[in-house]
Amino acid sequence: MYVRSEIKPSIILWFCWRHLVFFTLYSFAAVYAFQVMGWKFVAIPFLPVGTIGTAVAFYVGFKNNASYERLWEGRKIWGSIANLSRAFGALTLSLAQSKSDEVRNLQQILVRRQIAWCNSLRLSLRSFPAHRNSHKTAPEASLIRSLFGQDYATETLSEYLSKTLSKEDQLKIDGAINAPLSLLQMQITDIEALSNLPSVHSNACEKMTDTIIECIKEQGASERLKNFPFPRQYAYFSGVFVWIFLLLLPFGLIDELAKASTSWLDWLVIPFSTLISWMFITMEQVGDSSEDPFELALNDVPLTSICRNIEIELLQMLGEKNLPEPIQPVADILM
Repeated sequence: MYVRSEIKPSIILWFCWRHLVFFTLYSFAAVYAFQVMGWKFVAIPFLPVGTIGTAVAFYVGFKNNASYERLWEGRKIWGSIANLSRAFGALTLSLAQSKSDEVRNLQQILVRRQIAWCNSLRLSLRSFPAHRNSHKTAPEASLIRSLFGQDYATETLSEYLSKTLSKEDQLKIDGAINAPLSLLQMQITDIEALSNLPSVHSNACEKMTDTIIECIKEQGASERLKNFPFPRQYAYFSGVFVWIFLLLLPFGLIDELAKASTSWLDWLVIPFSTLISWMFITMEQVGDSSEDPFELALNDVPLTSICRNIEIELLQMLGEKNLPEPIQPVADILM
Protein backbone atom coordinates (compact mmCIF):
# COMPACT_ATOMS: atom_id res chain seq x y z
CA MET A 1 0.00 0.00 0.00
CA TYR A 2 1.43 3.36 -1.04
CA VAL A 3 1.09 5.63 2.01
CA ARG A 4 2.46 8.96 0.77
CA SER A 5 -0.26 11.53 0.06
CA GLU A 6 1.46 12.57 -3.17
CA ILE A 7 2.85 9.98 -5.54
CA LYS A 8 6.48 10.65 -6.37
CA PRO A 9 7.19 11.63 -10.00
CA SER A 10 9.75 8.82 -10.19
CA ILE A 11 7.03 6.24 -9.43
CA ILE A 12 4.68 7.79 -11.98
CA LEU A 13 7.44 7.84 -14.58
CA TRP A 14 8.35 4.20 -13.88
CA PHE A 15 4.84 3.13 -14.83
CA CYS A 16 4.39 5.33 -17.89
CA TRP A 17 7.75 6.14 -19.51
CA ARG A 18 7.44 3.46 -22.16
CA HIS A 19 4.00 4.73 -23.17
CA LEU A 20 5.21 8.33 -23.19
CA VAL A 21 8.05 7.44 -25.55
CA PHE A 22 5.77 5.41 -27.81
CA PHE A 23 2.99 8.00 -28.12
CA THR A 24 5.45 10.86 -28.59
CA LEU A 25 7.08 9.04 -31.51
CA TYR A 26 3.72 7.84 -32.84
CA SER A 27 2.16 11.33 -32.86
CA PHE A 28 5.37 12.76 -34.35
CA ALA A 29 5.16 10.22 -37.18
CA ALA A 30 1.52 11.18 -37.79
CA VAL A 31 2.31 14.90 -38.00
CA TYR A 32 5.41 14.24 -40.13
CA ALA A 33 3.35 12.22 -42.59
CA PHE A 34 0.71 14.96 -42.83
CA GLN A 35 2.91 18.07 -42.76
CA VAL A 36 6.20 17.04 -44.39
CA MET A 37 5.27 14.16 -46.67
CA GLY A 38 1.99 15.74 -47.68
CA TRP A 39 -0.20 12.75 -46.87
CA LYS A 40 -3.35 14.76 -46.26
CA PHE A 41 -5.50 11.64 -46.28
CA VAL A 42 -4.20 10.58 -42.85
CA ALA A 43 -6.31 13.29 -41.18
CA ILE A 44 -9.67 11.97 -40.02
CA PRO A 45 -12.68 13.91 -38.69
CA PHE A 46 -12.39 14.57 -34.96
CA LEU A 47 -16.10 14.02 -34.26
CA PRO A 48 -16.03 10.19 -34.39
CA VAL A 49 -12.71 10.15 -32.52
CA GLY A 50 -14.17 12.36 -29.79
CA THR A 51 -17.27 10.16 -29.59
CA ILE A 52 -15.10 7.07 -29.17
CA GLY A 53 -13.09 8.86 -26.48
CA THR A 54 -16.23 9.72 -24.52
CA ALA A 55 -17.47 6.13 -24.67
CA VAL A 56 -14.06 4.80 -23.63
CA ALA A 57 -13.91 7.20 -20.68
CA PHE A 58 -17.25 5.90 -19.38
CA TYR A 59 -16.16 2.29 -19.88
CA VAL A 60 -12.82 2.79 -18.09
CA GLY A 61 -14.61 4.62 -15.27
CA PHE A 62 -16.96 1.68 -14.79
CA LYS A 63 -14.02 -0.73 -14.72
CA ASN A 64 -12.13 1.39 -12.20
CA ASN A 65 -15.14 1.58 -9.88
CA ALA A 66 -15.51 -2.19 -9.97
CA SER A 67 -11.76 -2.69 -9.39
CA TYR A 68 -11.81 -0.30 -6.42
CA GLU A 69 -14.70 -2.26 -4.92
CA ARG A 70 -12.53 -5.38 -4.97
CA LEU A 71 -9.65 -3.54 -3.28
CA TRP A 72 -11.89 -1.99 -0.64
CA GLU A 73 -13.64 -5.30 0.01
CA GLY A 74 -10.24 -6.91 0.60
CA ARG A 75 -9.37 -4.21 3.13
CA LYS A 76 -12.73 -4.62 4.91
CA ILE A 77 -12.23 -8.37 5.13
CA TRP A 78 -8.85 -7.94 6.80
CA GLY A 79 -10.19 -5.23 9.08
CA SER A 80 -12.79 -7.76 10.20
CA ILE A 81 -10.08 -10.41 10.66
CA ALA A 82 -8.16 -8.01 12.93
CA ASN A 83 -11.27 -7.32 15.02
CA LEU A 84 -12.18 -11.01 15.26
CA SER A 85 -8.65 -11.87 16.39
CA ARG A 86 -8.76 -9.20 19.10
CA ALA A 87 -12.15 -10.46 20.27
CA PHE A 88 -10.92 -14.06 20.28
CA GLY A 89 -7.85 -13.13 22.34
CA ALA A 90 -9.93 -11.19 24.86
CA LEU A 91 -12.47 -14.02 25.21
CA THR A 92 -9.76 -16.65 25.56
CA LEU A 93 -7.87 -14.83 28.28
CA SER A 94 -10.97 -14.05 30.35
CA LEU A 95 -12.27 -17.61 30.54
CA ALA A 96 -11.51 -18.93 34.00
CA GLN A 97 -11.48 -17.47 37.46
CA SER A 98 -9.15 -20.18 38.80
CA LYS A 99 -6.09 -20.11 36.57
CA SER A 100 -4.97 -23.72 36.53
CA ASP A 101 -1.91 -24.74 34.56
CA GLU A 102 -4.05 -26.66 32.11
CA VAL A 103 -6.23 -23.64 31.39
CA ARG A 104 -3.21 -21.34 31.05
CA ASN A 105 -1.57 -23.76 28.65
CA LEU A 106 -4.66 -23.97 26.45
CA GLN A 107 -5.04 -20.20 26.49
CA GLN A 108 -1.47 -19.78 25.29
CA ILE A 109 -1.94 -22.37 22.55
CA LEU A 110 -5.20 -20.82 21.30
CA VAL A 111 -3.94 -17.25 21.18
CA ARG A 112 -0.63 -18.13 19.53
CA ARG A 113 -2.38 -20.35 17.02
CA GLN A 114 -4.67 -17.44 16.14
CA ILE A 115 -1.57 -15.41 15.30
CA ALA A 116 -0.30 -18.31 13.20
CA TRP A 117 -3.64 -18.49 11.38
CA CYS A 118 -3.52 -14.81 10.37
CA ASN A 119 0.01 -15.13 9.04
CA SER A 120 -0.62 -18.45 7.32
CA LEU A 121 -3.64 -16.96 5.55
CA ARG A 122 -1.49 -14.00 4.48
CA LEU A 123 1.21 -16.28 3.07
CA SER A 124 -1.36 -18.54 1.46
CA LEU A 125 -2.96 -15.59 -0.36
CA ARG A 126 0.45 -14.36 -1.49
CA SER A 127 1.95 -17.75 -2.27
CA PHE A 128 1.30 -17.46 -6.00
CA PRO A 129 0.59 -14.48 -8.26
CA ALA A 130 -2.84 -14.12 -9.75
CA HIS A 131 -2.72 -16.04 -13.03
CA ARG A 132 -4.71 -13.38 -14.89
CA ASN A 133 -2.53 -10.47 -13.81
CA SER A 134 0.93 -11.99 -13.36
CA HIS A 135 2.40 -9.99 -16.27
CA LYS A 136 1.65 -6.85 -14.26
CA THR A 137 2.47 -8.21 -10.81
CA ALA A 138 5.99 -9.34 -11.71
CA PRO A 139 7.22 -5.89 -12.87
CA GLU A 140 5.75 -4.29 -9.74
CA ALA A 141 7.47 -6.90 -7.60
CA SER A 142 10.81 -6.05 -9.22
CA LEU A 143 10.17 -2.35 -8.58
CA ILE A 144 9.42 -2.94 -4.90
CA ARG A 145 12.46 -5.20 -4.56
CA SER A 146 14.65 -2.45 -5.93
CA LEU A 147 13.09 0.11 -3.57
CA PHE A 148 13.36 -2.15 -0.53
CA GLY A 149 16.91 -3.10 -1.40
CA GLN A 150 16.24 -6.76 -0.65
CA ASP A 151 13.97 -9.63 -1.53
CA TYR A 152 11.03 -8.92 0.74
CA ALA A 153 9.04 -12.09 0.05
CA THR A 154 11.35 -15.02 0.63
CA GLU A 155 9.43 -16.73 3.46
CA THR A 156 7.09 -19.50 2.35
CA LEU A 157 4.05 -20.86 4.14
CA SER A 158 5.77 -24.14 5.05
CA GLU A 159 8.80 -22.30 6.44
CA TYR A 160 6.64 -20.07 8.60
CA LEU A 161 4.57 -22.94 9.98
CA SER A 162 7.67 -25.05 10.72
CA LYS A 163 9.17 -22.33 12.92
CA THR A 164 5.90 -21.18 14.53
CA LEU A 165 3.75 -24.21 15.28
CA SER A 166 4.42 -26.83 17.90
CA LYS A 167 5.54 -30.29 16.75
CA GLU A 168 2.11 -31.64 17.61
CA ASP A 169 0.33 -29.04 15.49
CA GLN A 170 2.78 -29.57 12.64
CA LEU A 171 1.93 -33.27 12.59
CA LYS A 172 -1.79 -32.48 12.50
CA ILE A 173 -1.41 -30.00 9.66
CA ASP A 174 1.06 -32.08 7.64
CA GLY A 175 -0.31 -32.72 4.15
CA ALA A 176 -3.29 -30.39 4.60
CA ILE A 177 -4.51 -28.82 1.36
CA ASN A 178 -5.71 -25.71 3.19
CA ALA A 179 -3.36 -25.05 6.12
CA PRO A 180 -5.19 -21.96 7.49
CA LEU A 181 -8.48 -23.84 7.58
CA SER A 182 -6.82 -26.75 9.38
CA LEU A 183 -5.56 -24.32 12.04
CA LEU A 184 -9.09 -23.04 12.62
CA GLN A 185 -10.33 -26.61 12.87
CA MET A 186 -7.74 -27.24 15.59
CA GLN A 187 -8.93 -24.10 17.34
CA ILE A 188 -12.48 -25.45 17.53
CA THR A 189 -11.22 -28.80 18.83
CA ASP A 190 -9.22 -27.15 21.63
CA ILE A 191 -12.10 -24.84 22.52
CA GLU A 192 -14.24 -27.94 22.97
CA ALA A 193 -11.58 -29.42 25.25
CA LEU A 194 -11.44 -26.14 27.16
CA SER A 195 -15.22 -26.08 27.66
CA ASN A 196 -15.07 -29.49 29.38
CA LEU A 197 -12.84 -28.14 32.16
CA PRO A 198 -14.79 -27.47 35.38
CA SER A 199 -13.51 -23.90 35.90
CA VAL A 200 -14.43 -22.68 32.41
CA HIS A 201 -17.78 -21.11 31.52
CA SER A 202 -19.41 -22.83 28.56
CA ASN A 203 -21.03 -19.57 27.37
CA ALA A 204 -17.60 -18.03 26.81
CA CYS A 205 -16.52 -21.08 24.83
CA GLU A 206 -19.62 -20.79 22.66
CA LYS A 207 -18.70 -17.18 21.88
CA MET A 208 -15.15 -18.27 21.04
CA THR A 209 -16.50 -20.92 18.69
CA ASP A 210 -18.75 -18.35 17.03
CA THR A 211 -15.71 -16.11 16.56
CA ILE A 212 -13.77 -18.90 14.87
CA ILE A 213 -16.72 -19.58 12.58
CA GLU A 214 -16.66 -15.90 11.60
CA CYS A 215 -12.93 -16.28 10.89
CA ILE A 216 -13.76 -19.18 8.56
CA LYS A 217 -16.22 -16.93 6.72
CA GLU A 218 -13.66 -14.15 6.33
CA GLN A 219 -11.06 -16.63 5.10
CA GLY A 220 -13.55 -17.82 2.51
CA ALA A 221 -14.18 -14.23 1.43
CA SER A 222 -10.42 -13.65 1.04
CA GLU A 223 -10.03 -16.81 -1.01
CA ARG A 224 -12.96 -15.80 -3.20
CA LEU A 225 -11.27 -12.51 -4.09
CA LYS A 226 -7.98 -14.31 -4.68
CA ASN A 227 -9.31 -17.15 -6.80
CA PHE A 228 -12.11 -15.42 -8.73
CA PRO A 229 -10.65 -12.96 -11.24
CA PHE A 230 -12.04 -9.60 -12.18
CA PRO A 231 -14.31 -10.44 -15.15
CA ARG A 232 -12.05 -10.65 -18.18
CA GLN A 233 -14.64 -9.23 -20.56
CA TYR A 234 -14.43 -5.91 -18.71
CA ALA A 235 -10.69 -5.88 -18.03
CA TYR A 236 -9.60 -7.03 -21.50
CA PHE A 237 -11.89 -4.90 -23.66
CA SER A 238 -11.20 -1.84 -21.54
CA GLY A 239 -7.56 -2.03 -22.63
CA VAL A 240 -8.53 -2.74 -26.25
CA PHE A 241 -10.88 0.24 -26.43
CA VAL A 242 -8.32 2.58 -24.85
CA TRP A 243 -5.68 1.60 -27.42
CA ILE A 244 -8.11 1.97 -30.36
CA PHE A 245 -8.94 5.49 -29.22
CA LEU A 246 -5.33 6.48 -28.58
CA LEU A 247 -4.15 5.18 -31.96
CA LEU A 248 -6.82 7.24 -33.73
CA LEU A 249 -6.33 10.34 -31.56
CA PRO A 250 -3.39 12.08 -33.29
CA PHE A 251 -5.04 11.80 -36.72
CA GLY A 252 -8.22 13.38 -35.34
CA LEU A 253 -6.24 16.18 -33.71
CA ILE A 254 -4.43 16.81 -37.01
CA ASP A 255 -7.75 17.34 -38.75
CA GLU A 256 -8.87 19.79 -36.07
CA LEU A 257 -5.65 21.82 -35.85
CA ALA A 258 -5.17 21.84 -39.64
CA LYS A 259 -8.21 24.14 -39.86
CA ALA A 260 -6.10 26.95 -38.39
CA SER A 261 -4.31 29.23 -40.83
CA THR A 262 -0.92 28.77 -39.12
CA SER A 263 0.75 25.57 -40.29
CA TRP A 264 3.05 25.17 -37.28
CA LEU A 265 0.02 24.55 -35.06
CA ASP A 266 -0.11 21.05 -36.54
CA TRP A 267 2.95 20.21 -34.45
CA LEU A 268 0.95 20.85 -31.27
CA VAL A 269 -0.64 17.49 -32.00
CA ILE A 270 2.46 15.88 -30.46
CA PRO A 271 2.22 17.32 -26.90
CA PHE A 272 -1.59 17.25 -26.79
CA SER A 273 -1.83 13.70 -28.10
CA THR A 274 0.87 12.51 -25.70
CA LEU A 275 -0.81 14.20 -22.73
CA ILE A 276 -4.25 12.76 -23.49
CA SER A 277 -2.70 9.33 -24.09
CA TRP A 278 -0.92 9.47 -20.72
CA MET A 279 -4.19 10.32 -18.96
CA PHE A 280 -6.10 7.41 -20.49
CA ILE A 281 -3.27 4.92 -20.00
CA THR A 282 -2.95 6.03 -16.37
CA MET A 283 -6.69 5.54 -15.79
CA GLU A 284 -6.37 2.07 -17.27
CA GLN A 285 -3.38 1.23 -15.05
CA VAL A 286 -5.15 2.50 -11.92
CA GLY A 287 -7.93 -0.01 -12.54
CA ASP A 288 -5.46 -2.80 -13.22
CA SER A 289 -3.60 -2.15 -9.97
CA SER A 290 -6.79 -2.63 -7.92
CA GLU A 291 -7.99 -5.88 -9.48
CA ASP A 292 -6.07 -8.25 -7.20
CA PRO A 293 -5.81 -6.84 -3.65
CA PHE A 294 -3.70 -9.61 -2.09
CA GLU A 295 -0.60 -9.60 -4.30
CA LEU A 296 2.81 -8.15 -3.44
CA ALA A 297 2.17 -5.04 -5.49
CA LEU A 298 2.35 -1.32 -4.87
CA ASN A 299 -1.30 -0.59 -4.06
CA ASP A 300 -2.45 -3.84 -2.46
CA VAL A 301 -3.81 -4.46 1.03
CA PRO A 302 -0.89 -4.31 3.52
CA LEU A 303 -1.33 -7.84 4.87
CA THR A 304 2.11 -8.01 6.52
CA SER A 305 1.46 -4.84 8.50
CA ILE A 306 -2.03 -5.97 9.56
CA CYS A 307 -0.76 -9.39 10.68
CA ARG A 308 2.11 -7.80 12.64
CA ASN A 309 -0.33 -5.48 14.45
CA ILE A 310 -2.54 -8.46 15.33
CA GLU A 311 0.51 -10.34 16.61
CA ILE A 312 1.62 -7.42 18.79
CA GLU A 313 -1.83 -6.95 20.31
CA LEU A 314 -2.40 -10.64 21.07
CA LEU A 315 1.08 -11.14 22.53
CA GLN A 316 0.50 -8.08 24.70
CA MET A 317 -2.72 -9.71 25.94
CA LEU A 318 -0.62 -12.74 26.93
CA GLY A 319 1.65 -10.47 28.97
CA GLU A 320 4.65 -10.75 26.66
CA LYS A 321 7.22 -7.98 27.06
CA ASN A 322 9.50 -8.73 24.11
CA LEU A 323 7.11 -7.62 21.36
CA PRO A 324 7.97 -7.42 17.66
CA GLU A 325 8.20 -3.99 16.07
CA PRO A 326 5.35 -2.73 13.88
CA ILE A 327 5.99 -2.87 10.15
CA GLN A 328 7.17 0.51 8.87
CA PRO A 329 6.79 1.84 5.31
CA VAL A 330 9.85 1.46 3.12
CA ALA A 331 10.11 3.97 0.29
CA ASP A 332 6.54 5.03 1.19
CA ILE A 333 5.27 1.48 0.65
CA LEU A 334 3.62 -0.50 3.47
CA MET A 335 3.48 -4.22 2.80
